[in-house]
Amino acid sequence: MHGSNKNKPLLAIVLALLIGGAGYGYATDWSFEWPKETVASTKAEDSSESEKELRIKKAPTVVNETKKQAKDKTQLIKESLPSVFTIGTNDGSGSGFLYKTGGYIVTNAHVVAGYTDVIVRNSVGKDFEGKVIGISDRYDIALIKSEANKHVKPFVTETRETPIGTEVIALGSPKGFENTASIGYLTGLNRDMEMDFIYEKIYQIDAQIDHGSSGGPLLDATTGKVIGINSLLYKDNTVFGFSIPMHSMQKQVDGWINEPMSSQAVATLFNVYEDYVPESYYDSDDTSWDYEDYNGYDDSEVDEEYDYDGDYEEEPEEYVDGMEVADEKVESFIDQFRNQYEYAVDEVDYSYINSFITSGSSAENELLAFLDDLSGKNEYYEFIDTTVTNIVYNDQSIDVYTFETMDFTKEDGTNKLLEKHKKYTIVIDEYGNYQIKQIANQ
Repeated sequence: MHGSNKNKPLLAIVLALLIGGAGYGYATDWSFEWPKETVASTKAEDSSESEKELRIKKAPTVVNETKKQAKDKTQLIKESLPSVFTIGTNDGSGSGFLYKTGGYIVTNAHVVAGYTDVIVRNSVGKDFEGKVIGISDRYDIALIKSEANKHVKPFVTETRETPIGTEVIALGSPKGFENTASIGYLTGLNRDMEMDFIYEKIYQIDAQIDHGSSGGPLLDATTGKVIGINSLLYKDNTVFGFSIPMHSMQKQVDGWINEPMSSQAVATLFNVYEDYVPESYYDSDDTSWDYEDYNGYDDSEVDEEYDYDGDYEEEPEEYVDGMEVADEKVESFIDQFRNQYEYAVDEVDYSYINSFITSGSSAENELLAFLDDLSGKNEYYEFIDTTVTNIVYNDQSIDVYTFETMDFTKEDGTNKLLEKHKKYTIVIDEYGNYQIKQIANQ
């Protein structure tokens, strides 16, 4: 972890961990206590797999607002809460939110630092296992995988900087009170500071956050998109918070989705448990949370996979395992794209799929043209199903063949079932993320 530069005061302001007094601090509830008889999370040296029910404070949905808000904001909050979670460890609690289909939950690194397994509690108080598959010691960002929530609808994220004056909604679990929402405004941009982590060009907000809010989403109150990750709190005579712009962290998070960190890498990143090796790594009978679920091959197998041009049946067994894992990741990427594409078509907004498409590619040009043509028309598409029928690995790209069905409603109100065979050409960018370069009808 990067130090906080103790010999060099930051703007002559005292930094604190929200234990009391004035200064900056994490918006994590360090005083929050999980029941003693329950293993709330698995710290790096603890291999216990207790699944006893956790009992923590609950409260009905709380909306902190000084004026009565429009009905659409109330509805937006209601619809958003199922995608917001309380993240629990033995050290305390924070918040997190569903970033992409597949159970991928974003939170702050300081919420889960030193842990490989955590508790993920949803908006109705049900607890699930969560595994940390990505964490940074430079930026305050981490990614959790929760298999039980892989079908929950994720948030849509903003891909550009949000302007000052934007009305915002902060969601999370301050003081352990789940389903809490507060409304305010984005009041500052480009705030830079260092406190264990580096915070660059972060947002300043006056929406109320507190201990336990760390990792929760900051929404644009108009669009409902996630614009930031609530992270820091300043307490003096006035209270305001800071949120990491989501658009600045998307490449990092997408990289972890495509290449999850091993449990050992997560545990040792902060030099706390250097000798830790997860018990499941050796236990072939328990694969639910085994590292091999995420990376079934080593780096050399990845290279072989893309250079392969021989007889598949003659390859060794370990190569076959690697291919199966790679296929799952490619299929997951296509599924995530199609989910976001449906939003893009419904809202006629390319930003929903921007992170999936290679900039300047034929795919980008064609999709922009399609959405532009759709704008102003009373035509609707209802996506029914997308099935990956074949995957071909080339030297520099991957060809994915699909069969897709959707209902199309014309301007005159008539309906038509569309069935299409498509080919997606996918490349890998400098961050290791999949990107669609070309889409062709077959």
